Amino acid sequence: MSLNKQLNGDQLYKRQIDKRKLNAPVIICDGLKTPDNLGAIFRVADAAGSNEIILIDSQIDIKNKKISKLSRSTDKFINLKNMTFEDFQTYSSRHDKMFALEITTSSSNIFDSDISHCDAIIIGHESTGIREKVLDLCDNTFHLPMFGINGSMNISHALVVFLYEWRRQKML
Repeated sequence: MSLNKQLNGDQLYKRQIDKRKLNAPVIICDGLKTPDNLGAIFRVADAAGSNEIILIDSQIDIKNKKISKLSRSTDKFINLKNMTFEDFQTYSSRHDKMFALEITTSSSNIFDSDISHCDAIIIGHESTGIREKVLDLCDNTFHLPMFGINGSMNISHALVVFLYEWRRQKML
């Protein structure tokens, strides 16, 4: 008899229910463009325990069926807010530590930094990143170290790394 039996999603959820009480940071997307990325971000948010996603100046049709399909229907359980930059400026004061995940002249490697106090993480547009006026609202900027010739990765993949490093640090 094997000791390694695969668990289904419900079994894993029940096994980790006490750890889900710690909500992961709110995910803020600046100028997100593609429904594919939003679908992936919903799925990441659910997996990491985030309860809210905010879109700033997004042109995505949030009724696009691709989003629900790619999110595996997690879009039905996570609060989504769509706001203008002006609305976001007012909203941003609700967060004690709002961090940006972006490569900048002053960004720090997330693995060499304490990111455990983050309560909101901002990710940027697929091509142009986070706008400077949004970066100016952040308390700090962090990046993932890159070891290949490409200087970036898909924003949903980078978000996964950030949120799981945040959760690892919170659980220490």
